[in-house]
Amino acid sequence: MGLDIYFRKYDNFEKTKELEGIQEDYENTIWEQAGEYDSLSDEQKASIREKIKAHSAEIGLDSFAKSENIEIDHPDYPDHYFKLGYFRSSYNSSGIERILKNLGLPTLHDVFEREDDSEYESQPDWEGCLARAQNLLDKFRLSSPYRVEKVDGNIFKTPDVFSEADALKVFLKELEGKETHEYNYSNSSGEFYLAEPMKVSGMIPGRSSLLGGERDCIYVIYESDNSWYEQAIQIVIDTLKMVIDSPDRGKIYMAWSS
Repeated sequence: MGLDIYFRKYDNFEKTKELEGIQEDYENTIWEQAGEYDSLSDEQKASIREKIKAHSAEIGLDSFAKSENIEIDHPDYPDHYFKLGYFRSSYNSSGIERILKNLGLPTLHDVFEREDDSEYESQPDWEGCLARAQNLLDKFRLSSPYRVEKVDGNIFKTPDVFSEADALKVFLKELEGKETHEYNYSNSSGEFYLAEPMKVSGMIPGRSSLLGGERDCIYVIYESDNSWYEQAIQIVIDTLKMVIDSPDRGKIYMAWSS
């Protein structure tokens, strides 16, 4: 789960949305009329799906309401997870939204001026977004390369580690299975960074909000690399430039899924 931002080009946005609404109403109606889904046979389900497909063709959804996702490898960063036309921020501590927020910088929400009640698809002020993204990149290049990882106690388990020896024993047990772990992970015993060890620079005791309450935690400060995030912001900038310069900019919409 996370934040996904897509860019799509529509032949006719208004017509597409109109036909999609008609098709959605038809699908809901035909399934409701069929009765309880689990009581239907495979043959009945297949028949309904064929009717839905035929209705889509009948109203011209496939022929008159065409759209395509814009997702192009950046020429300088072809292997980057961000693409020209697609951005993503995971909900964990490495997500770009979390990183930017912790640094006190504008997030992608700020760059695109997104509110909780904003439309799923929209055409923002592209030039304004570009100016804010460029400003963000300037500020990010001056920012700290340090990150924060929060380690909470296990609320579902009574601690059974009461000494350095106990902690080391737990760790060495996890280390035995290192070959089976391709990524960093957490389990009931703790947080483990065997695949990609962190360069820890500080550990700060504190409190955190968890399940409506507060608990003791440790904030782990570690050194990282800003290059991936700097490249991500550059890809956002270049995507906006691509949209602004496109002869089809009036057909391009941003879809925001979180």
